[in-house]
Amino acid sequence: MKILLTLAASALVCGALTQRADAHHSAAQFDFAHTVTIQGSVKTFRVVNPHTRAVISVTDAKGTRDVEYEGHSASNFFRSGFIRDEVLPGTKIAILIAPRRDGDDGGFILAFTTANGHTVGFGGLSPSTGKAEETPAAK
Repeated sequence: MKILLTLAASALVCGALTQRADAHHSAAQFDFAHTVTIQGSVKTFRVVNPHTRAVISVTDAKGTRDVEYEGHSASNFFRSGFIRDEVLPGTKIAILIAPRRDGDDGGFILAFTTANGHTVGFGGLSPSTGKAEETPAAK
């Protein structure tokens, strides 16, 4: 009996001292099969590691509100054509997202187009169509 109590107490102590393992890098919370284009005005657009964070002021059937989106790392954004200081507060933007599966606001940025027509996309996705962009044939 004493051994059983010692083992149970040890298990409780070990469980209390360990940190919870979050799967924060999982993209399972996003529905990549059903993309949506959101239009709005940039509040913040932070291209940083490990994930880009953007807050966009959107107006839709739910009203006007600020919605947070996340995206790839800074290195992925820069390789896809992102130019620093092109997306500043107040910039009008269209973003193609994989929405949250739970229906809450937010999502994962797949591509975006600024008011001046510059598109940054991952996997050749166009924010205006949500489909793969055609690339010119190699010469």
